[in-house]
Amino acid sequence: MLLGIALSFPAFAEQGCPAGQYPIGGQGAISCAPIPQDRPTVTQPRPTGKWLKTWGAVAVGVLDATPRYGVPVGLASEAEAKREAMARCNRSGAQGCRIGATFRNQCMAIGEPQVDGLPKPDGIIQFSGQPTEGKASAEALRRCMKENPGAQCKVIHTACSEQVFQEF
Repeated sequence: MLLGIALSFPAFAEQGCPAGQYPIGGQGAISCAPIPQDRPTVTQPRPTGKWLKTWGAVAVGVLDATPRYGVPVGLASEAEAKREAMARCNRSGAQGCRIGATFRNQCMAIGEPQVDGLPKPDGIIQFSGQPTEGKASAEALRRCMKENPGAQCKVIHTACSEQVFQEF
């Protein structure tokens, strides 16, 4: 009976180099290098600036028993947003203007209680700052209905103060 003896040797794919490598060199000096992959490494460009946060504010006053609003967005500071909101409210002719809300890098919605399509004189106006106009509107309506039972609430204004990219 004959016995077979199996011998194993490492397999070299590229003229003496292991799989995944290829021979490099010449004139008797040979070594192996990895075979380049199909996907080259791409370096992402670095930003050449920075994101600036911006502010908005809501000022509310009354003219002939009707609320009037001043709502600026995209300003550099909270103080600047408040000043501009008050200036806009006062320019509308409203009396008793005051800051109702400030917001930074988000959207603001104003929920106003109404009766027969007109602002309810003794209603409590609601403000909501959220990441999107839709979320701000939904929350302003929810708060308005909670604070003003029996009133019809309506979102009468939305505005977003978004980040601005400043290049270096």
